[in-house]
Amino acid sequence: MKYVGVDWSDGFHWIYVTDDAGERLAAFSIEHTPEGIESLFLKVKECATNQVEVLFALETPKGLLSSAILEAGFTLYPINPKAVDRYRDRYKVSGKKDDYFDAMVLANILRTDRQNHRPLTPDSLLTRELRAYTQGYQSLVRTQTRLTNQITSCLKSYYPVALGIFDKIDQPVTLGFLSKFPTPDSFRHTSKGKIECILKKNRYPGVKEKTLQIYALSKKPQFEVEEPIARANSLLLLSLIRQLKETLASLKEFELKIAQLLEQHPDKDVFSSLPGAANITAAKLISNFGDNRDRYRKVSCVQADAGTCPITASSGKSRHVFFRHSCRKQFRSAVTQFAFTSLKESEWAKQRYNKYRQKKEHNHALRCLANAWLEVIFPMWRDRKPYDVEKHLIGIFKEQNFFSKDKIPAVA
Repeated sequence: MKYVGVDWSDGFHWIYVTDDAGERLAAFSIEHTPEGIESLFLKVKECATNQVEVLFALETPKGLLSSAILEAGFTLYPINPKAVDRYRDRYKVSGKKDDYFDAMVLANILRTDRQNHRPLTPDSLLTRELRAYTQGYQSLVRTQTRLTNQITSCLKSYYPVALGIFDKIDQPVTLGFLSKFPTPDSFRHTSKGKIECILKKNRYPGVKEKTLQIYALSKKPQFEVEEPIARANSLLLLSLIRQLKETLASLKEFELKIAQLLEQHPDKDVFSSLPGAANITAAKLISNFGDNRDRYRKVSCVQADAGTCPITASSGKSRHVFFRHSCRKQFRSAVTQFAFTSLKESEWAKQRYNKYRQKKEHNHALRCLANAWLEVIFPMWRDRKPYDVEKHLIGIFKEQNFFSKDKIPAVA
């Protein structure tokens, strides 16, 4: 076998090739270009005629380089950067490192400890596309939150009365109102007709009552702000509003595309059957579980990957339980969000959460509930079976003696 360690960077990559005897066969660097990657494959083929005998080790299991390695028919092992850091001490205890050295370490990890790592098996194109859309959607949600907070901060600095007019900033009626009246002076000199027009345009319920309420608020004393300061802040406000409107429109486009892809996915019925799992939640779960059923051997592997279960460190008489930091953060976010939405739809989830809340804070209790939900979801995913309360839930929690005989729910 031939082992290829790749130390990845933005502009170029260091490559180290070794064999079963640990002899260096090649060491070189390539640029992060199509030509550079093609030269990598040509040099590797000089060391091994059969690409099945070539194993690549890389710290970054995603990106253009990883895709090119897999498309070329090679086997790729993703190695956790923290594990690579520990392996460095095998060769140097001084802490000294460079790109060439890291590439050598990666290659030798496969040569000596390949049995402790698993090759990367890519999901189907549909799953990868769905993952890209859900990640983009989540990025836009963060942008929405950031812009909403910026608008709130801007209003507090010169126009605080506007914060009390509507309940939410990121809704059409609020953005329309602020666009029409971006300064305290414009709000102070408004009329009932203008207010009513904005409310009707955005189909606000109870137009007449809300119009009178807003008009009365405009006639109350307000903080006096110098006109140049108000103009400067209103310009910033209008800029943030335009960005937020574009973000909200993009979110709708992503929601539509995710719904279309979800309808095509073979695991749609499995995850959409979960109580409280709407399109976005189901899509996030599908993209994080993937469609390779060999990825997880047992449910504890899923729980560790999702970061819902803690880490236990014991030695002698001491025993400590720690929060699991090393995990796929997006996976943990997806399953925790689902656990939260399941509280309204699943009676046992609500009971389980309330039991955890007796001793734990909200986030901790929610994470524990997500960990319990994975006990249910894993066999569903593995067997491609939709949610069935009798099969997937009651059997598991009877064994854990969670429900008393007279409190087992008939439906979730």
